[in-house]
Amino acid sequence: MIVQKLGVPIYLQVKAYILDKIKTGCYKTGDKLPTERQLSEDLGISRNTVSAAYKELLLEGVLEARQGRGTFVREQTTDITAGADVAGSRLERALRVIDAAMAQVVELGFTVEQFASITAIRAKERELSTRQLRVAVVDCTLEYVERFISQLAQTAQARFEPVVLTDLMTGVVKTEFLAACDLVVTTVEHQSSVAEILGNHSKLLAVSTVPNLEAVIKLARLQSGSEVVVVAKTQAFVEALERLLRKIGCNGIRLIPCIGVEREPIRHCIADCKVIVTAEAAQHIVRQVAVETQEIIAFYYEIDQGSLQQVINRLVAESDKAKE
Repeated sequence: MIVQKLGVPIYLQVKAYILDKIKTGCYKTGDKLPTERQLSEDLGISRNTVSAAYKELLLEGVLEARQGRGTFVREQTTDITAGADVAGSRLERALRVIDAAMAQVVELGFTVEQFASITAIRAKERELSTRQLRVAVVDCTLEYVERFISQLAQTAQARFEPVVLTDLMTGVVKTEFLAACDLVVTTVEHQSSVAEILGNHSKLLAVSTVPNLEAVIKLARLQSGSEVVVVAKTQAFVEALERLLRKIGCNGIRLIPCIGVEREPIRHCIADCKVIVTAEAAQHIVRQVAVETQEIIAFYYEIDQGSLQQVINRLVAESDKAKE
């Protein structure tokens, strides 16, 4: 199901739709996918949109095109739900950059071994310099903030400080705390609110985020009147999910909050419910206490790849500035 009001590019929703079909076994290795025209008609979207999704999945190695025969599911050597872009096009582009740099360094008279040593030393220097930086990550729920920090920590070394927007607005977290940080990262949605509080806009970096599209599609498929238990650390997570459901027109779903991450209270909360939405931090506990007939939907937002790279570039620039 494609949700026009989601605010996420339609081609990314098509991509998530195809990945979900592969993950659930509807499309198996070697299966031929519908033509671009067929899928665009089935989903009620433009053929160009489907083409964009197919092209990205081809670049990432999830699909393969066979001349004159169509597009097929490629045999997967990695978990496609855990970063096909890393295993595919992004890694390939990175290798091309490394190969080009290696060739230039060899032309300067260095050996390949020396290139490897120089690169390792330089990378370590970058890591140590950015590690000294203090970065506040601000959003409307603690769950989202923790997810964003987890993403950032996988690609950059820094002291990441979680800040919930309501704590900042009510003075629980002082403005001086943000002012003492080297960088303040928030989402585009909350950029104006944080900018008004912070004042010093030069420290503020707004990132684009997208919801877990697989979870959104599953929620959009639920019938009006469905009851869903939401397991989370905070009520703010439930409220944020309610806002998203209203945005995409799913007003008939009733959310039942289950706040906390203790096993027995969760078991009691979810006992009579068919569908459970869980924040990422509580997912493992929910899966332990749920029964097979219950559908578990893990919901989260994540920073998109372009914005992640912006944060990395900004951290490097801040560390260079600190050296001057």
